[in-house]
Amino acid sequence: MATTYNCSAHPWIDEAVKFWFQPAYKAARESEKTVEKSLEEIADIKWGKYPTGKSMGTLAFDEATGRYRVRFTLVSKHNEPHKPAGMQRLLERAVAAHSAELEAALGRKEMKFIFGTEDFPITYPHQKLRVPSFQMCTDPGSSDVPVPDFTWEIYNQAQYVNSSWWDIRRLLLRKGAMLPWKRRERDLFMRGDAGVGYRKVLMPVMKEVQANGTDLNLFGVRVNVHSTGFYVSDGTHFTWLDNWCQHRYLVHTSGFSYSASLKYKLACGAVVINFDSAFKEFYYPALQAGVHWISLKEASREELLTQVAPALKKELQDLEARYTDSPPPMAIAAREFAATQLTGRALGCYWLKALVAYSKLYFAATPAEVPKEPVASW
Repeated sequence: MATTYNCSAHPWIDEAVKFWFQPAYKAARESEKTVEKSLEEIADIKWGKYPTGKSMGTLAFDEATGRYRVRFTLVSKHNEPHKPAGMQRLLERAVAAHSAELEAALGRKEMKFIFGTEDFPITYPHQKLRVPSFQMCTDPGSSDVPVPDFTWEIYNQAQYVNSSWWDIRRLLLRKGAMLPWKRRERDLFMRGDAGVGYRKVLMPVMKEVQANGTDLNLFGVRVNVHSTGFYVSDGTHFTWLDNWCQHRYLVHTSGFSYSASLKYKLACGAVVINFDSAFKEFYYPALQAGVHWISLKEASREELLTQVAPALKKELQDLEARYTDSPPPMAIAAREFAATQLTGRALGCYWLKALVAYSKLYFAATPAEVPKEPVASW
């Protein structure tokens, strides 16, 4: 069957989808619940007395048009209305672009699923659900499957008039290409809320050495780290995303859970220094340490000072010595990934593969019929 777009241009997607669905497939094979009961339980999930923000998506074949469509029903109130709106736009485009493939996989049958807009996963293997929830991130203990979040379409915190990834991406890619490596700031740059996640450990250390002048001795380059407060409530050190591209080394950490800022750092064509978090976005399996970024562990203050910083200093000094006039391969690979793999078509392919993998759970008559390994093709 002919396809609108050949997803083979994004070979990482199949493996990422298979990886993320492994916990859900295992839970489904051990489940004694029906799909309907599982969806009811997901819909009823609360944090304390408050239901988590969730919507139901229904894929249905329209006989009049000969194409699949998706409609949405509110399950429980989202904390901000632009979040489900952003995710729904992506999903609607994916279904429109890949209706033929969905028809081949689903056989014109109707399929329901739940997606949420919380910063954390909400389902776990011990619940033995027949189907997972789609969430904005996942962690190693969860059976949720991560999907593109609202920031790809609407990201108010960025404060641009046009805040979609597609608009900002064009700006960052152009800015990053225009700025010569030799003129970029030789510093460790970071902006974000210092009061959440691993930043509560990392940012005070960096602020301290930045203030007392020991940053160069500790890291090999200067430090340029400031908190912008919760939801950019402190604008004193606010810097537009495209100005991040003026720096050679961009630090990335988790926020409350994951941080949506990684894609912007990749697009700048800088060397991204990632402190590896348990919370992952859907495309993380495609990124390789030493190829797309420098990956470091989330260490205690003492370990940061005595182990992590010296190792990072050595790596940065090597980069500074070898790449004075042109960007290192790691920076080029990061930018290339943002340019070619974080596209609208790629996100459509990811949603297609995720829905197909989900369908193998949804349409399995019994747990025994659930495949042993996640299946993302038809």
